[in-house]
Amino acid sequence: MISSPSSSVPALHNGDRLTRPEFDWRCAAMPDMGKAELIEGTVYMPSSVPASGHGEPHAHLIT
Repeated sequence: MISSPSSSVPALHNGDRLTRPEFDWRCAAMPDMGKAELIEGTVYMPSSVPASGHGEPHAHLIT
């Protein structure tokens, strides 16, 4: 059984291999972490894109 979240919880990293209970436990311990997904046991964390300039290069191309 996994204990409750504490300060000794290791951070999630892209590519980590985890079970669903361990992933859920580590996500709950880090609420300000951002988005993370567990797909077939592998952690996927997308890079953050600032919303202010997200579509700007594409907009310049199409105008």
